[in-house]
Amino acid sequence: MMLVIGYLLKSITQTVHDEFEEVDNLENVVNIPCGVSPKKRHEIAYLANEVKQVCEKNGCDVVVDFGSGLGYLDQIIFETTNLKVLGLECNTSHYVGAKKRQGKYHPNSVENVKYIKHTINENSNVSIEQYLRGKFLNFNGFCVAGLHACADLTVVALDLFLKMTEAKAIIIMPCCYHKMEKVDDRFKNFPLSNCFKDSFESSKGFEFMGVPFLRLGAQPPCCDEDLEDLVFNLISRAVLQLYASKHNCKLKRNTRKAVKTKTMNRNFETYIQDACNGFRLILNEPVCLENREDSSDIKFSNFELDELRSIWQEIESSLVLKKAAIFILLQNYLQPVIENLILYDRLVYLREKGLKNCKLKKVVNERISPRCMALLAYKNINRIL
Repeated sequence: MMLVIGYLLKSITQTVHDEFEEVDNLENVVNIPCGVSPKKRHEIAYLANEVKQVCEKNGCDVVVDFGSGLGYLDQIIFETTNLKVLGLECNTSHYVGAKKRQGKYHPNSVENVKYIKHTINENSNVSIEQYLRGKFLNFNGFCVAGLHACADLTVVALDLFLKMTEAKAIIIMPCCYHKMEKVDDRFKNFPLSNCFKDSFESSKGFEFMGVPFLRLGAQPPCCDEDLEDLVFNLISRAVLQLYASKHNCKLKRNTRKAVKTKTMNRNFETYIQDACNGFRLILNEPVCLENREDSSDIKFSNFELDELRSIWQEIESSLVLKKAAIFILLQNYLQPVIENLILYDRLVYLREKGLKNCKLKKVVNERISPRCMALLAYKNINRIL
């Protein structure tokens, strides 16, 4: 088993991909709203630029954006190219927000950038082709694009791309591999290629390539952060989890960023004060709460700060902190290996389907956006990537 894993790690670390190509002042050339974070500005600007190049090479005059969100990418594509855009979004608030933003800030794009509320699934090829013909009378071919295609969406997009005859190219940046659907305790779309499925079964990969494995693949490495800060954040969060387990509770975030660790200078007292507002404790019960029509009887518990301090004091002076540092460094080394494995599995899947013109490419700067890798594929058999 160890020889198999060792060979696999060596092979995956040598996976070939195209490197990121920086363009001078690109983020400032395109008209991205000021409220968008620097990371997202960078991603939008560079993915839009990549889409432009892909469409020029493959004769596409329409882009179909899978998971268009508030429409930032779509508007930048339209403003920097002559391309029409069809944005598909399943979230109602995002869809409505994109329409409002378009009417307020981009009224000149109404005829060329269309938004449709649609949940993409394995049968969406028929709907997409109908949408395209309904919204755009004439088009030569289209490119499928996706920024942060979560969980199974990337795989669904690849299968739809293969089905749709007028889809000439695809460029998609995946994320959240650990959220992929499971059937009978196995991931539906991992492994994906027949090549990897054979090795996966013979090596009993299902015994260790589960949710934690894929979660690590989706987790950006923390190479640029102070190791002491990383250890503090990890152990502090572990204290909360340990407390919740001891009191038969589930720990739930109240906000996406439950604790603002960058401003507390490794002070545990500040951490737990912040955590009391950022997290809530929900008492575990034998009945599945999610299936209840009335959730008013859900029982909550409160943090006891003295007990949290006591747990921290037991850990603070032990070898746990050193072990945590080793654990974090190991994660940093394994993360790109695991992600390369997941992405290369998808690349091999496309090649097994007869699509030879496909590759992996870093389309953004990984120091700005760790989710930098995209999968590109063309159907034009005369063009070599």
